[in-house]
Amino acid sequence: MKKTLFILIIISLSLTLIGKDVSVKKAMFYSALVPGLGEMYTQKYSKGAIFLAAETAIIFSYIRMQSELDWATNSYKQYAFSMVDVPTNMEDEYYQLIQNYMSSEEYNDNIIRDARNYFLIYNTDPEGYEAYLEANLISEEESWHWDNNDEWISYRSLRLKKQDYEIYTNFAFAAAILNRIISIIDSAVEARKLKRSGQYLGKLSVNPDWNKKGIKIKYEYRF
Repeated sequence: MKKTLFILIIISLSLTLIGKDVSVKKAMFYSALVPGLGEMYTQKYSKGAIFLAAETAIIFSYIRMQSELDWATNSYKQYAFSMVDVPTNMEDEYYQLIQNYMSSEEYNDNIIRDARNYFLIYNTDPEGYEAYLEANLISEEESWHWDNNDEWISYRSLRLKKQDYEIYTNFAFAAAILNRIISIIDSAVEARKLKRSGQYLGKLSVNPDWNKKGIKIKYEYRF
């Protein structure tokens, strides 16, 4: 909310449009704040509306994906807690191990085998072997064992949903960045065109409406 009010104040102080006085830097600055504002500053309202609509859709998509991500994360943690007594405050790497191995015994066996081959057989380093085991073996307090494949598969399915939502959230974030970059470039191009033409375009002002918790957009043109 504070960020939104700050943006509105900045816009209300500096968003004006008077022909040859159009500033390329201002146009780019507005588009960096909110994609589409730079286009509106240069009176390209259709373009501005498209960028603004795209930004709105991306924001709503991001919020929804983040909500789904939180739900999926809570779901697999609660499932692991109820089925194999895994605490709900473990690190993600630990939950990944539970996804990859049916039991901590299976995981530990792999660690011991790999460590023996590398430290004892190939390098003859018993101290390194012991240190590696101490750092990587799962303790009895953190052990787990899925009773059957169905439970394990169900958990893996929940984890995969979480990972999918992470990807979708990252896509939405990347889309927001791309939308800004394109809007910044486009608004700079349009501003340069106006500066070259020297055409009077009137005055556009945007001010916060504190009573209605919104903004007032006013456009003036002298005939």
